Amino acid sequence: MTQKSNQSLNHALLSGGLRHSLCAGVLALALIPLPGGIQPAVAQDATYSAEEVSKHFKQLKTRSLKPTGATRALCIGTRDECNPNASSEGGGQVAVSPEGSGETDAAETLVVDPETQAIDDAFNLLVSFEYASARLSNAAKANLREFAKGINVADLEGAKFVIEGHTDGIGSISYNQRLSEDRAQAVTQFLISLGVSQNRLKTVAYGESRPKVADINDPANRRVESKLVLE
Repeated sequence: MTQKSNQSLNHALLSGGLRHSLCAGVLALALIPLPGGIQPAVAQDATYSAEEVSKHFKQLKTRSLKPTGATRALCIGTRDECNPNASSEGGGQVAVSPEGSGETDAAETLVVDPETQAIDDAFNLLVSFEYASARLSNAAKANLREFAKGINVADLEGAKFVIEGHTDGIGSISYNQRLSEDRAQAVTQFLISLGVSQNRLKTVAYGESRPKVADINDPANRRVESKLVLE
C-alpha cells in the first residue's frame, strides 16, 4: 500500500472516530439530568382552540345585548340568590327568573355578579400550576395562548373580562385566599404578555369561598375562570 493510501485510510478512521465521539458526547449530555430538577421545555397541545373561546364569548355577548323581555332576563346577585330552589347537585348553576320578570326560560336568564358585573357563564381556562405555587405549567401556557387569540378577534374588540382565581378547601382560609390571588395575577400577567390589553382584564380572587362542586376539597374547585363583563 502506498503512503498516499495509508494517509487516506488514517484520515477516514480518524474522521469516523471523531464523529462517533461527538455522537456519544451528545447522547451523554442528553441523559444527564439538569441541575435543580429543571426539565427542558416541552411543547404542549392546548386543550381548547381559539375558535372555541371566541364562540363562547360571542354567543354570550349576543345574549347579553338582547332587550329584556320574554327571551332574556337579568338577575343581579350571587348564584345562590338567583337560584334559591336550585338543588345542591346542580351547584346553584341553573338560573331562574328574578321576581317580577315574568315567565322566562331558565336557560336564557343571565346571572350578573353585583361586584364585578361579570356574567356568570364562565369559561374554564384549564390552567394548571405546580403544587402550592402560582408558576404556570407548560400546558397552562398553551391554553392561555389560545385564549388570548380567541378574545383578540374583531367581534370581541373592546370586550372586558374578569379573571377569577379559586382554590379548594385544603389549607387555611387566608392561605387559600392569597394563593388564589397569586394564581389569578399570574394568568392575567401572562395574557398581557401575549398582547391582551391590561384595560380589558380585571383580576379577582375568591379563595375557597366559591366552590364549583359541593365537596370543598374536591380538586375541581382549584381553577381559574374567565367571565365576560356585562356591557
